[in-house]
Amino acid sequence: MNKPLWLQVLSNLLLGVEPHRRRHVLLVVLTLQPYIVNLGVIMHSVHLGLLDMRTAQELTAASVITFLVVFALVRSGWSQRFGDPVLTFPHALVSIALCIAAYVQLGENRGNVMILIAQTIVLAMFRLRPMQVLMLGVFTIVSLGISIVAMTMTNTLGGNGSSAWTHFVVGGSTLLTLSLIGKWVSDIRVRIGRQARELQEAVDTVKQMATTDMLTGALNRRMMTDLAETELRLIERTGAPLCVALIDIDHFKHVNDHFGHHAGDAVLRGVAQHTQGQIRQVDKFSRWGGEEFLIMLPTIASAEAMIAIERLRQSVETLNFPGYPQLRITFSAGLAQALPGETLEHLIERADQALYDAKHQGRNRCLLAGAELKPLAAPQAVSGEVLS
Repeated sequence: MNKPLWLQVLSNLLLGVEPHRRRHVLLVVLTLQPYIVNLGVIMHSVHLGLLDMRTAQELTAASVITFLVVFALVRSGWSQRFGDPVLTFPHALVSIALCIAAYVQLGENRGNVMILIAQTIVLAMFRLRPMQVLMLGVFTIVSLGISIVAMTMTNTLGGNGSSAWTHFVVGGSTLLTLSLIGKWVSDIRVRIGRQARELQEAVDTVKQMATTDMLTGALNRRMMTDLAETELRLIERTGAPLCVALIDIDHFKHVNDHFGHHAGDAVLRGVAQHTQGQIRQVDKFSRWGGEEFLIMLPTIASAEAMIAIERLRQSVETLNFPGYPQLRITFSAGLAQALPGETLEHLIERADQALYDAKHQGRNRCLLAGAELKPLAAPQAVSGEVLS
């Protein structure tokens, strides 16, 4: 169900429109609940005569300013530079400090503040690291102990000294237990998050291994076959042209024999990286086997495709391979445009026959399959760029 326009505008003004920042701002807004409860306790204490109005106003102002500062820092995006853009740890520390200040002032109502401190720790533990949760609990207990000692020394507690120390013992042990549980929960959350990332990395690696040639980074033969089959079915419906070019590096065995297999690997990687930087986004490039590569060029006819492959052939001649400055590489290519109803196997077979003829005619050339099988003349200017 779509939101009313006024509600959507108000939501965008309050939370922003960028998804990640919007989620962070929403987390800050959720912390309003303990603030509101704390202010309610303060106002109730004023009503009962347990707290003077000036102190209540100071506590209220400090609470409002704290929330607005954190909200502004997150809403503006300033906090995005930190590991936790929600500023959970400093926000929780200041909130607990305000609760301790309220605890000192609230007289008989101070027991309610212990619940608010517990709520703050619970809200924070889902964002904090395990050690930060424990630090929050220790900070709370130490601050609570110091405040009770200070009130005892200044005789602020009056006849309620035993009650305050009971708060400290019972509340402190409860908060410490809560902090330890929070640390445990946070530890589990961190561990699950790490395992989820490791699992995703493993899945990504498996996907890459299933679709990519590990040496060159090009698509593997299986993936290219699936993509080409899909593209052939598409052109049957649309009537758009589709070309494939089968490329074979000339005298590759000579490279391995005279320069070593490391040089052969460098050549395969270099040619693959260069080609992927030259073809269009819609084109697909794969390692077909050994020193052979296949390029699929959708939506262009054979004339434009031949110019593209010829341009690629000329640029490959100028490639340098790190560590092998004397090494120069050329390739031969056979290109075929898909015929109506033609299978992928037959299309690649025609491209392979054109490649065979290109090598038979002296290598370092591009030939077109079919009736137009002949060396490509010097490329002419065509409308539109085929390669980037």
